[in-house]
Amino acid sequence: MLKEVFKSKGIKQKFLASKMGVSEVTLSNWVTGKTSPSKKNLEKLSDILDVSINEFTQ
Repeated sequence: MLKEVFKSKGIKQKFLASKMGVSEVTLSNWVTGKTSPSKKNLEKLSDILDVSINEFTQ
């Protein structure tokens, strides 16, 4: 779900990782489901991507 959201907004993974203050590997792990972002990082993602946190947890 995360990948679809930032791609639909035209945001590159590298840019999003930089804005989040995480490595590209960390972001990639969230995208592939290997790991999950913390509540704090979900809130950041929500703010940066201008979407509800619920959209990431569906």
